[in-house]
Amino acid sequence: MARETRIAPRPFPFLTGLGGLLRGELTRWFGRRGLVHLVVWTVGIQGLLYWDAIAEKDPFPDWRGFDLLIHLWWIAGPLAAIGIAQNALLEERHNDTAGWVLSKPVTRSSFVVSKIISDAGGIILLGVILQAVIARLWLSEIDPGIGLPISEPDQGRYLTVVGIISLVILLFVAMTVFLTTILPWRGPVAGIGLLVWLLVWNAPWRWMEEYTIGGLVTGEIQGGTMKPIAEYLVFETPLEPTSSVLWTAIAAAAFTIAGALVFRREQF
Repeated sequence: MARETRIAPRPFPFLTGLGGLLRGELTRWFGRRGLVHLVVWTVGIQGLLYWDAIAEKDPFPDWRGFDLLIHLWWIAGPLAAIGIAQNALLEERHNDTAGWVLSKPVTRSSFVVSKIISDAGGIILLGVILQAVIARLWLSEIDPGIGLPISEPDQGRYLTVVGIISLVILLFVAMTVFLTTILPWRGPVAGIGLLVWLLVWNAPWRWMEEYTIGGLVTGEIQGGTMKPIAEYLVFETPLEPTSSVLWTAIAAAAFTIAGALVFRREQF
């Protein structure tokens, strides 16, 4: 009598097909899309840092050196996350490709999660990690006498700042993708994202400093004061409140889960 072959249950059945979807999404970042982002991020961030370093008249009087780098990340990172992630699902709907993809052996949860991971990963790799390496190589060699707060940041603190900025980008990508599961229009999605970005930057309420990333990036919009993470890197002050990092990670996970759950009910 022939033995029946039992197929072992998948450990995460709700993420069936995630690997294949991720390969497809990440392939886009290794092609023309990635090249365009590489050029834009490098020219934008490194160009502004270099201009600020050599200009006789300081174009950014309130920000300098690695402090300027952090501000550029905070300005460009969330805006890029909102702009790119709002198309993750809306573009699929518009091109009528979502239904075709979901006709394959993949789950809707995997579809949403793959969009979040690939978009956040692409921005973090090209806009944060790579720019951090390049800036560390040349910015540290500039004479601090021209006004840079420090000549070379502590390696551990530098990596911590890179990690925090990466978490911020993940948060905005996850939030934006979640918004596109309930709002099928780019305008409202972008508007809500920009509002959250401005509120976190200004952090008008104390709870935002304690329970959101605002506790690490808050500051006057026109400059004036340094962000807490900039002071942590430049002046080696304690990083407070660290609880905002935990709550930001929880928020990013919550938006990802919520987006996956809402998208499961969508009809194609």
